[in-house]
Amino acid sequence: MTELGEAQKHQEALEVALWEAPSPRPEASARYEVAAVDADGNDQAVGNKAVGDGSLLPDLGPLSSFGTWESVAATIMHKTATISDFNPESEVFDAVSWNNYLHKFSTMPFFLSYTSDNRETNISSLSLEKGVNAVEDLLKNILAPTAWEGVLTSIKKIGQLAMESEGKTQKQSNQQTGVLSRRSSQLYLGVARTAVAMQYKSGKGYEQLEQSIVVRRGYGVLDFDKCKRSASKLLEWDGKNVDEWEKGTGSSHKQPNQSPAWGK
Repeated sequence: MTELGEAQKHQEALEVALWEAPSPRPEASARYEVAAVDADGNDQAVGNKAVGDGSLLPDLGPLSSFGTWESVAATIMHKTATISDFNPESEVFDAVSWNNYLHKFSTMPFFLSYTSDNRETNISSLSLEKGVNAVEDLLKNILAPTAWEGVLTSIKKIGQLAMESEGKTQKQSNQQTGVLSRRSSQLYLGVARTAVAMQYKSGKGYEQLEQSIVVRRGYGVLDFDKCKRSASKLLEWDGKNVDEWEKGTGSSHKQPNQSPAWGK
């Protein structure tokens, strides 16, 4: 390897080492302020979905023990949660870990590129369609044309979890959809988030209020070559295959919510 190649190797190793350092927690005074926000009727609902178009991806090389590139990506996503102290299986909302996760995701050193943006729209107790359309609009450029229905099913499971999670009479449900998407021989890692105000009604459970919501999206394109160059590090981490990643959320065991509001 050339001198320049050695320098690149050391630089990339440093980038990964800095990134995998656990996210800090705020000092006591800041923790008190965060706790006050968290206590005010917040919970979280998370779901993950892997989809694809069957296109070919490069040989795994030194990462062959993972079996698929999706499982490499699932392991990286799991590491992102671990170093953020973020638990996607929990319904308990922690504002610090929630924000740390998005920061670690957006600065992941295994991306060729990263994009983030958002959409603002309106929903009501009778209609979620504009919210669904906003998520679809944000994710469609990383999904194969036939992949949206699988992601929508995951979103409906998240919705079901949000409606079942016990909290105060009024609460804010912080919702995250994680996506691994194989499209046109690239692998996209994506996250879509929103927060929905909900109210408990006797005999009905929770339902969303009429409100304006912001749907935020971030996604990156996996750098296969850099993953291979970092194989020794990735193989040290707690490996997760893609099935484990999908099932490792609070909503995975839920049935999709069947409210007619999704379609109108």
